[in-house]
Amino acid sequence: MINENLRRRLRRILATDDRHSNPNSLSEAVLNELLKNMLCLTNRESQPNTARINELLRDLPAMRWNTKLFGHVLAKLLYEAGGDPVEAGTEPFELRWSATKSSDFSQQWFRWGCDELKIAPVLHRKVWELSYALNCLKAAGKLRPGARGIGFGCGEEPLPSYLAARGISILATDLAPERAQASGWVSTNQHATDVARIHKKEFLPQEEFLSRVSLRYVDMNDIPADLEGSFDFCWSICALEHLGSIERGLKFIERSLDVLKPGGIAIHTTEFNYSQDEQTIDNWGTVLFRKKDFGGLAQRLAAMGYRLPEISYDVGGAPVDWFIDIPPYPWQPGYYDKDFTGLHLKLMVDGFPCTCFGMVIQKNMDGA
Repeated sequence: MINENLRRRLRRILATDDRHSNPNSLSEAVLNELLKNMLCLTNRESQPNTARINELLRDLPAMRWNTKLFGHVLAKLLYEAGGDPVEAGTEPFELRWSATKSSDFSQQWFRWGCDELKIAPVLHRKVWELSYALNCLKAAGKLRPGARGIGFGCGEEPLPSYLAARGISILATDLAPERAQASGWVSTNQHATDVARIHKKEFLPQEEFLSRVSLRYVDMNDIPADLEGSFDFCWSICALEHLGSIERGLKFIERSLDVLKPGGIAIHTTEFNYSQDEQTIDNWGTVLFRKKDFGGLAQRLAAMGYRLPEISYDVGGAPVDWFIDIPPYPWQPGYYDKDFTGLHLKLMVDGFPCTCFGMVIQKNMDGA
């Protein structure tokens, strides 16, 4: 299907051609075929398609892949040449709202999180999210046997297994299977279809895992009342941007605080449109939060009595921070090498440069 704007442009073009006396009468099927012919690399005789629009667009796949290749080489030079050329920094981890930046990847706290979760400390924003969340739990004193935690939109994350191995009881939640299937989460292995599927055997035996971890299907837009006041901590990793709108995502964060016991903490990561503070993606399958969205949320939470740490919107200033990854990604058609590991701290989402942003919120001991 082509959108109405493109259809109108095609009709305006065709209106100047005597062969099409009434372009408004052309069906969408015909317009689709015209567009296909304009973009096809060859004509019907297998000769190069010399249409101007094709000449402008045909080299874009190679240009995109070259960009990804140079990002891969840059990451390899930093992290693979000579083993591990980046000496781990000693900057202590502090609870704060912050964005993904390359300097974090050389810190001991980040390496500790990767070691604990048994993941390579590669320059990938998803790795940063997991290490950030684990370090928040450690700094807040929540990694203790007997604690209770709840994860929202867990999918197949390693956190439930890791936390269970620490003697912590976990309620892992995800979207109901039929809705997850419709959203494409199942086909991309980002959904927990059953509790056994989220077990990671490298952390603990399955029997022990099942004694501490349970799975429940929960709509993040409608958290059940029976979960209120039951947990020492909650978390979500890049899930709340898929709730349908910026407003829904922010409401989820506020609502998630109700599941906490006094003194409990919430840790959430999501997409950060760091390039501008006005235009963004909203009312869509993946929405992009801006600095002003986070700032407004912080003001509301502070007014409600929640404890908030320092907020930093710094996205880094090194060359690897300036690199913005672009499609295709490993799960998409056109990704040439499944073993290819690229640089992925920042990425382009529907035309907007984005990265991950982490938030940690603490409920006061009096329950506020």
